[in-house]
Amino acid sequence: MKKINVIPYPETVELLGGTVNSAVLESCEKITDESGTYGEEGYAIQLDSRGVTVTAGTESGFFYAEQTLRQLRESAELPCLSITDRPAFRYRGFLIDSARHMQSVEELKTLIDAAALLKFNKFHWHLSDDQGFRIESERFPLLNSVGSYRDSSDFGSEHLNVRYGGYYTKAEIRDLVAYCAERRIEVIPELDVPGHATAMIAAYPALSCRRLSIPLETKQGIFNNLLCAGSEETFSFLFELLDEICELFPSQYIHLGGDEAPKTYWEKCPKCRAKKAELGFDNLEQLQGWFTNRLIAHLAENGKKAIVWNESLNGDNLDPAATVQMWMDRRGKSAIWANRASSVIACPFGAYYCDYPYSMTPVKKTYDYDPVFKGVAPIMKKFVIGVTVPLWTEYVSDFDRLCYLAFPRFAAVAERGWTKKENLNYDSFCRRFAAVTPLLNRLGVKPAPQSDWDPNQLNRLIKTIGFFKDKIDPESIKNSFGSTNR
Repeated sequence: MKKINVIPYPETVELLGGTVNSAVLESCEKITDESGTYGEEGYAIQLDSRGVTVTAGTESGFFYAEQTLRQLRESAELPCLSITDRPAFRYRGFLIDSARHMQSVEELKTLIDAAALLKFNKFHWHLSDDQGFRIESERFPLLNSVGSYRDSSDFGSEHLNVRYGGYYTKAEIRDLVAYCAERRIEVIPELDVPGHATAMIAAYPALSCRRLSIPLETKQGIFNNLLCAGSEETFSFLFELLDEICELFPSQYIHLGGDEAPKTYWEKCPKCRAKKAELGFDNLEQLQGWFTNRLIAHLAENGKKAIVWNESLNGDNLDPAATVQMWMDRRGKSAIWANRASSVIACPFGAYYCDYPYSMTPVKKTYDYDPVFKGVAPIMKKFVIGVTVPLWTEYVSDFDRLCYLAFPRFAAVAERGWTKKENLNYDSFCRRFAAVTPLLNRLGVKPAPQSDWDPNQLNRLIKTIGFFKDKIDPESIKNSFGSTNR
């Protein structure tokens, strides 16, 4: 690989001979190419003693060229070169969980600036869960006065007996959406249903099968509190709430969740059992598929597409228009989905989840993961449309800790999402990230030191055991298998 310090690494870099001072990058000539050569996001850069010329077919292409130039400016002297560049995948996302712990708008903007530098184009914003609802709702105000605040925080060994919560106002959301749009990033909100819905049920108990008043959860885990699939009241609520969300977010996609939804109360609910019988279903996973399909159809009426977690495939009746986000799929249903010509996003728990320590998920493991995962037929690999790197915040309440866990792993996934496979090289990535780190520091991001990225096997074992000893108590283990009785 040619030695230029850019992440993600470009498609082609041709050295022309000679060097120039990077000061020549302060201004450049822009040429718009309308032939379609560079696609929606591609560009070309010519750098020599005469200066720098950027060619692209769209404003997005010019924007991504500028991100490359920003990184090149970190070097005092540069080789004369020619770059031609375009992404390997069209969907390149990062996920921030603001439901368990919130980030300020300014902190989110810092992360967005860093993500834009790395050519991410999707911000998957997790805004509803058992521990809090974070979108201002004028149509359903109890989602905020009740559903946005929990009595305490009890994640692992950390116990804070103070009321915690809040929500992002519509003005803040619109501001953040506009901020992202300027950086060619689409904001995709997640309304997690039918599970992970305790905050919504706490606000409106009639949405649940038992119709009981319950508090928000204060721990991590999987809980039995599902929205009732047999009640039209549930759908009236969700349709109206989705309409409100669609008004706020001009994105192509809305994420509908669908993960970790134990059917304990659906099994006991007369309305759910009756709906299952009416529809002729064999099991309640099919009922969840039907539940999700109704929301997908409603989004389509709003001109939107749906993304769902891979558990939504368990009923084998999901609308093929849905995009599936694969995070943990032991039965290979996501590969089957792609092989049926439906879209999949790679978001693997074992390689991409950033909330776990580097001892559990080293950077090299993240970098080496192939987004076209096992089981996808070579001829169908185009239906793996991209990647998402998530950072869940049960154990992450501090912004510096968030940045420590996210970087360089976000950068590693950004490179897998943009750079062609033949140009990937982990040793080169490590060197280039060190060169880009001062720029991230100026943005307000403090990455993990390289000494922490890839611990040896003994340290991996010791530190991983220490993490789980500190973070996972017996109640949390029980919760993680959905065995609560609330």
